[in-house]
Amino acid sequence: MTAENSKAPEPRVQLVIGIIRRGDEILLVQESLGVNGEILWSLPGGGVEDGELMNEALQRELREETGLLAGNPIRTAFLMHIDSEQHPSALAVAFEIDEWSGDLSPKDDDIRQAAFFPLPDALKLLGELDSATQRDPVVGYLTGAVAPGTTWLYRNRGMEETLVARW
Repeated sequence: MTAENSKAPEPRVQLVIGIIRRGDEILLVQESLGVNGEILWSLPGGGVEDGELMNEALQRELREETGLLAGNPIRTAFLMHIDSEQHPSALAVAFEIDEWSGDLSPKDDDIRQAAFFPLPDALKLLGELDSATQRDPVVGYLTGAVAPGTTWLYRNRGMEETLVARW
């Protein structure tokens, strides 16, 4: 391979999302997620850093965004593969967590607050998310409309989000 043909690989975005329940309640965090910077509620999570495994990134993100110490995931809730102009081939995986401890006290400056909501209220708040990519897999999983472990493939161009396939 010649130098002109060699190309450094593009960094890939990997995200982890945590689903923590307390009885019939779901933990949500409030942050700037709207198209115009609106403050909305979503599941906690964030990026996987170099050298981290997904479970380690999830535990770190949950600690930063909620103050909770989480155990390892018990199941994969859903997986999303998103191709967008800004982040080609981004991968996001949501995990269900059943062991956690601590008190809610977000340490991340982007998080306004963290709180548990009864499932119907959480679903209403999650339904307000502007992005189908952020909203539909979460709501589908939490309502039981789609099976645990479902894979969602999206292609996003500009403001258009297209669900390409789901299985």
